[in-house]
Amino acid sequence: MMNTIGMIDLFKMLKKRWWVIVLLSLIGVALTTALTNYVITPRYSSTTQLLVSRQDMNTQSIELGEIETNIQMINTYRDIIEDPVVIDKVLNELGNTMSEVELQRKVDVITQDDSQIFGIKVTDTDPNRAAEMANLMAATFQENIDGIINVENVAILSKAKVNPVPISPNLSINQVVGLLVGFLLGMILSIILETMDKKVRDEKVITEKLGWIHLGNISEMSKSETAVEEKKSGFTVSTNHTKKVLGGD
Repeated sequence: MMNTIGMIDLFKMLKKRWWVIVLLSLIGVALTTALTNYVITPRYSSTTQLLVSRQDMNTQSIELGEIETNIQMINTYRDIIEDPVVIDKVLNELGNTMSEVELQRKVDVITQDDSQIFGIKVTDTDPNRAAEMANLMAATFQENIDGIINVENVAILSKAKVNPVPISPNLSINQVVGLLVGFLLGMILSIILETMDKKVRDEKVITEKLGWIHLGNISEMSKSETAVEEKKSGFTVSTNHTKKVLGGD
């Protein structure tokens, strides 16, 4: 379609049917707003932070190599947190209201570059339950890690707190997406409506596409001109709209 429609013609089409673009853009914003506020379930997250050391930090000096080893061990701690040895005990505390897979999907271990501190982030549809599960995960990990690998110090630096602000869905982002989608659909619909409209409104369509010759115009007579002609001739004059007189080859 773009190969046969020039940019100027395209601009004229969009300008002519601007109301279609505006209408669909507003509908897009309205729909995304309604979906975000009334259909999509909000999700909340809470995070607790931990520090794990393979040495007792209060009684022994820590060398740089030991710190690097502790940092590398964080991936191991992630696997242990997501393992049934921790997951199952957390589920028992929660009353087995969900499966292992469901809980694992809610849990994410957050790490920082060159830091021994990592976080356990839990995302759920209930902000209170998200904080509860995050704290249970941290406490269960702290209680059971020593029996799995040689760890002497596990410190919970900060407990998870209830976060009443949802992390998703994001109303502003969804509204922008709805606006862009509506605007795009409006442009497409405007072009389709214009190309499907076969009415001839410009003599160029006939002279350029059909090759007919423009012979002249028949102008419309105003009421005052009609009255003058009637007085002169004594006959009733019928008024006609302006017509293009075209001739074929």
